[in-house]
Amino acid sequence: VGPNKCYVMCTVFDVTTASGTVKLVLDTNAGTNLRIDHDGSFNFDFYGINEVRRGALFTSAYELIEHYVFPVISGGKVMTVTPAGAASRPNVTPPITGVVTGASITDAGTGYGAGQNGVSVSGGSGSGMTINYGSDGDSINSVTVVSGGQNYVNGETVTVPGGTDGELTVTV
Repeated sequence: VGPNKCYVMCTVFDVTTASGTVKLVLDTNAGTNLRIDHDGSFNFDFYGINEVRRGALFTSAYELIEHYVFPVISGGKVMTVTPAGAASRPNVTPPITGVVTGASITDAGTGYGAGQNGVSVSGGSGSGMTINYGSDGDSINSVTVVSGGQNYVNGETVTVPGGTDGELTVTV
């Protein structure tokens, strides 16, 4: 004889981000009221809970990740229970920040012969920024951001290789 089964009415929410999809399942009925806040990383907060006893978070294939015991049963706050052997949440990819959208010439420098394309800058707190620059035969006189890189801070200074003292102030 196997385990007993108990079926309840429920609502299944597909929660999707760039990192994947999970299923949030709550035992609900016609009198259910609650607010669900989702942080974008598959973490949930529940408020104004009425007529909900239990809930669960599953993978898209209905593998249990964790389950929730609401105050009507727990007698206090919502309890989150992660059972042994539970499935993992989808890996959350952090957003790319600090992408440079523009640059202004802080110091035109010297020794920059002909303009160059696809030049990787140095310095600053980020990485991956490339530019095209124009030159009057000695100093930088124009700049275009080709790739904004990531993790730069607005207003910081980066250096242009190929000459001496060429600096740009970035806009994030």
